Amino acid sequence: MKKLIMMVSLGLLVTACESLYENNDDGIPRIRSQRDVEAYNETVSSEGEKLVCERERVIGSNIRQWVCLTIAQRDALQRQAQDQNEALLGR
Repeated sequence: MKKLIMMVSLGLLVTACESLYENNDDGIPRIRSQRDVEAYNETVSSEGEKLVCERERVIGSNIRQWVCLTIAQRDALQRQAQDQNEALLGR
């Protein structure tokens, strides 16, 4: 019985440690602090690939989470929003 409990505990520990290093769908490691952002940014070569992260309240939750976008993604979203505004205003 003792061996079974030890094996289950070891399995849970390994699973918990593995989740610390999960990647998001876009291949960027999970960000939990500004230090993680800085460490990731040191590994990329172009400015457009660098992350900009902010703690935000995600819709449907009061818990603040790290929301990260690359500089290129952030610029693309800004251009898209400007295009939509111009289309609504009829310019």
